[in-house]
Amino acid sequence: MKLRIVQVPLPLEIVEELKRRSGKNTIKDALSEAVYHYIGCPYAKKIRTTLKVSKIRGRKPLYLKDFIDEDVPE
Repeated sequence: MKLRIVQVPLPLEIVEELKRRSGKNTIKDALSEAVYHYIGCPYAKKIRTTLKVSKIRGRKPLYLKDFIDEDVPE
């Protein structure tokens, strides 16, 4: 298995809530558990979220193709 180190800015309140709900002491463990839970959760695909996307020039990254809708009003 290849590993990739990723970073994402999150508000401190969300990180603390994630640690509290997961019962983990570190941010790394709490985020890891949340990601694995999301991947395995049967309800995750039913949740529809929209992202406010600024105008992206050129080709969109492949990992965003499922999240970016061309018809989403800004």
